[in-house]
Amino acid sequence: MSLLIFQRLAEQRIQEAMKNGEFDNLPGKGKPLKLEDLSNIPEELRLAYKVLKNAGFLPPEVELLKEIKTVEDLLEHMEEEEHRVRQIKRLNYLIMKLNQLRRRPINLEKEQRYYNKIVEKIEVFGSKKAKARQLERLEAGEVPKVDYKKIEQKTLLTVMAKLHARRA
Repeated sequence: MSLLIFQRLAEQRIQEAMKNGEFDNLPGKGKPLKLEDLSNIPEELRLAYKVLKNAGFLPPEVELLKEIKTVEDLLEHMEEEEHRVRQIKRLNYLIMKLNQLRRRPINLEKEQRYYNKIVEKIEVFGSKKAKARQLERLEAGEVPKVDYKKIEQKTLLTVMAKLHARRA
């Protein structure tokens, strides 16, 4: 019975406010309401998700997807082989983390970047700028230094690509 009293009281105050014109200058007047589709969120979690969203927090999956997109954008613009390999390893880690969060079947998981794709996209001897600098030094008579780390990376990438190709 007390609930009915509150409903009547609320309705009465709304009617009074409408008569006084208190709703006339509200922002968004005459525009459709922007209702959120929360149908894919379990009912018991909807309030929590709404509070987190209003506070500026994102679900862990969305944060990971944003970070994955950032790393992918970085990879597109990187020229140095060593940095690209490091970022691809980071990308694979983030994708693995996302796939574990989702708990979906393997065929629906986000695809990782494998070493044969790395070898296809990376110039083993560095960027075009590095090659041009190396040619200038050779023409100037400098004796090139042997970069054993780069040779080791090239060997490792080649072996990994061949192993992956055998498994596929």
